[in-house]
Formats: sequence, C-alpha cells, structure tokens
Amino acid sequence: MTNQTTPRFGGAIFFALIAGAAGADVDLEAGRTIFTETAQPACALCHALKDVGSEAKIGPNLDEFKPTLAKVRAAVTSGIGVMPAFSETLTKEEIETVSKYVAQVTGGSGNATGSETADAPVEPASAEESETPGNKILAQGDPAAGEKTFRKCKACHTVDEGGANRVGPNLYGIVGAPVAAVDGFRYSDALIEYGGDWTPDRLAAFLANPRKAVPGTKMSFAGLRKEQDQADVIAYLDSLRDTAKTN
Repeated sequence: MTNQTTPRFGGAIFFALIAGAAGADVDLEAGRTIFTETAQPACALCHALKDVGSEAKIGPNLDEFKPTLAKVRAAVTSGIGVMPAFSETLTKEEIETVSKYVAQVTGGSGNATGSETADAPVEPASAEESETPGNKILAQGDPAAGEKTFRKCKACHTVDEGGANRVGPNLYGIVGAPVAAVDGFRYSDALIEYGGDWTPDRLAAFLANPRKAVPGTKMSFAGLRKEQDQADVIAYLDSLRDTAKTN
C-alpha cells in the first residue's frame, strides 16, 4: 500500500508547488508599467482596471471580464476586434508579463468565463438620434462641450493637423471629408464600401451606434446615445476644420 500511495502523494505535492510557483512568478509592478505606459496605446486608455485606477470604457472592463491568462495573451499578441496586435511593439516577455498581471489582478487566472462580455450586443440607436439633418446638428452643437465629450475618444484618435493615426484614424478636418480617406490608416472593408462623405448627419448616425450605421466596422465604441453629445462632438470637429480655413 505504501509503495502505491506515496508516489501519488508526492506527485500531488509536486504539482501544487508548480502551481504556486506559477502564481508567484507574476511581476505585478512590471505588469502595471506595461499596462499604463509601455504599451502604445496604453491598455489603461481603453480598459477599466481597478488596480491602476483606470475607468476607461472603450474596451471591456477587465475587472468584470476576468480574462484568463490565455485569453489576455492571445488578445495582446494578435489583437481582437479593434484592439491592435502588440506582437511587433512589445517583446514576448513583456506580453507574458502584462498578460499574467491582468489575469492575476482581475482574478481570471483560472476563470474561463466572461467570453460574452467583449461581444455584448449594443442597443440600437433610435431613428430620432440618427436622422437629425446636418444643418440642425451643427446649429445645435456646442464646440466647447464637444471638446469635453471628445476626451473619451482621445485614446484612439488625434485631432491635430497632421496628427498620427492610433487605434483609429486622425480626425482633423473629418466633417465633410470623404469616408475612409485618411492616409496611412487601414480601414475595414465595411467602411470602405460605405463610401460617400462624412456629412454631419452621417457622422451623427455613426457616433450614435457605429456597428448599426456601418455593419462590420472595426470600431468597438458603443456610441454616444445622447443626441446633444453627438451634435457637440460634431460641432467641435467642425470647428477644427473651420479654424484651418480662417488661419
């Protein structure tokens, strides 16, 4: 009896030690640094995570999502949805470190649930929100209020003339500009096929619910549900274009 049970008992201890060592191997401080600074764009700009005080709402709330190590590693390495792949900007060691960190601090290390969160359906925008005529939108919009509302968009978009593309394209001069025409940005086939110009009414429909306005778009932002917020942001973007014309 002793000869049969002892190896099994020893094996159990061995695997327990391995599991403990894996948990202890997480460099939390290095993971935080990669999450908030090293990764570009920084993970904290898109994801809420209590451990770093982030309340961003562009991507899934990681504390609620509780992704497993494997899910974080796959998403960071290859990208998912509009989230870019970091395989060319982060080393394998950095990807592993930040993946372990997220899984550890969210409690998702051994949790395979939550896969539905990233693809949660978006409530459709009402007809009233998406069909406001262009002139009315610009007339009712407040550029100053729009600049404040646009802060949540800055994680993915720049608005200065000649600004860099990020997760999304630079939006300088976007009002009235052709759709999918910013140099150097790789658009989805859906947006390319959408075509036309970014008139205020089309921008309003897209801002209200991107995935309803352009099915297949890579933009994962849920949308601005308030008509006034849509008008304010469009007025703000239009004011940037107007400034360029008057200078």
